[in-house]
Amino acid sequence: MRTLFSLCLLVMASVHGSWLKAAPENEDRCATIKVLLQKHSDGALIEAKGPFEVVNPEDEKHLSSGWRGKRYYAFPHSNGIKWGEDFPDIYQLRIIPKSAETTFLIDGVQYKGCIEVYHIDSKLHIVNEVDIENYLKSTLTSAFLEANLKDEVMDALAIIARTHAYYSVSRSGDAFWHVDATQVGYTGMGLTLQNLNIDRSVDATRHLIMAYEGRPFAAGWTANCAGKTASFRDIFRKHISCPQGIKTPFSQKDRDEHKWSCSIPKERLAHLAKTNRVTGIELFTDEPSGKIYGIQVQDGKHHSNIDYFALQEALGPKQIKSNDFTVKVQDETIIFEGYGEGPGIGLCIYSALQMAEKGDLAPEILATFFPYTHIQQQRTLPGKKGIYEEHHTISNDKVD
Repeated sequence: MRTLFSLCLLVMASVHGSWLKAAPENEDRCATIKVLLQKHSDGALIEAKGPFEVVNPEDEKHLSSGWRGKRYYAFPHSNGIKWGEDFPDIYQLRIIPKSAETTFLIDGVQYKGCIEVYHIDSKLHIVNEVDIENYLKSTLTSAFLEANLKDEVMDALAIIARTHAYYSVSRSGDAFWHVDATQVGYTGMGLTLQNLNIDRSVDATRHLIMAYEGRPFAAGWTANCAGKTASFRDIFRKHISCPQGIKTPFSQKDRDEHKWSCSIPKERLAHLAKTNRVTGIELFTDEPSGKIYGIQVQDGKHHSNIDYFALQEALGPKQIKSNDFTVKVQDETIIFEGYGEGPGIGLCIYSALQMAEKGDLAPEILATFFPYTHIQQQRTLPGKKGIYEEHHTISNDKVD
C-alpha cells in the first residue's frame, strides 16, 4: 500500500509533469544555507555588483554600505579585516545585498545571497549564505550536468536534495557554515542554466521536502543499488533517525549485468591502512542490505580500519564502484568483486528510471524508496530570517 503522501499528491495530478503547484518564485522569505567557499585563505578579491551593506554579524551593527558596488582585495591583518576600507577590531563581516539583483564575485566566481568573511588565526574563511533553491540548482547541476533523466526522476532528486539541505541546516543552524562547497559541488551561479531540466525540476518542486517523524532527514541517492538499499544511518554510521533501506526488484533482476571487479597490489592497501603487510581483510557489513561500510586490514599483529568512503576516495570510484562487494587476498594481490554503482542509499536511479517508464510520478517514486515519509511544503526553517529581511524589504510499497 502506497504511503499517504503519494495518494494525496497524485490526486492533484492532471497532466504529465504537473502533479503539484509550486510556490511563487517572488518570495522574500525562504530557507537559506551557509556554504564555506574558502578556508585558511590569505585573501580574496571580493566584488559587490550592485548596492550592498556591511554589518558586523556579531552584533548586527552597520559598518559600511554602497550603492554602486565595490571591488577590492579583502585580507586579514593584525587588527581586523581590510576590504578597500579598514575595519579595525572587526574580525567578521557580513556583506548583504541591498537589491534582489545584487550579486557578488569571489575571485571571479559569481554568487547570490550574502557573503560572510571571518578572520580566524590570521587567515580568512569566506562563506556564502544563499537561498536553498539556488543552492540546489548549482549542486544538482554539478552532479547531473551530462545526465538526461526523465522529469519524474529529476523531480524526485530535487526533493531529495532539498530534504538533505534542510537537514544539514537544521542540525547545526547556528554554525558559521553548514556545508563545504568542495564536498557538495557548489559553484555559485557558474553552472546554472547549463541543464535546463534541473532548473525546471527545482522550480517545479519549490520548497517541497520529505519529512520522517515530522522533520527533514539525511537523504541521498545511488546510481544503481544492485537489488537493495541501506539506510543513510547505517552506511554513514550516524546516530540519526531516517528511513530504512528497501529491496528493489528492478535492479535485483539486472544485478549480474552490473558486475565489476578490480585488483590492487597488497602493498598499496598496506600503505593505505598504514600496516606493515596484509595477512587478512574483514568486511564491516550492514546485514539487512549486505552493503559494506568499512574494512579491517590485518597484518598478523595489528589491524587498521578504513571506512568505505575513504577506501573509494583513495582507490578511485572507477575502481571501487559501489559498496556491494566481496574481497579476497590472492598471493600478492587484493581482488574486489562487486555489483552496482554508488553508496547504496536512498533512491536507486536505475530503478527509478524504470518506474518512470511505467508511468510513476515523483511522489510514487519517493514513497517507494523512503518508506514512512511524507511530502510537505516548507519555505523557511524555524527562527530563520530571509536574506532580504535583515535590514530592508524587497518588494511504501516495494518496486513492482
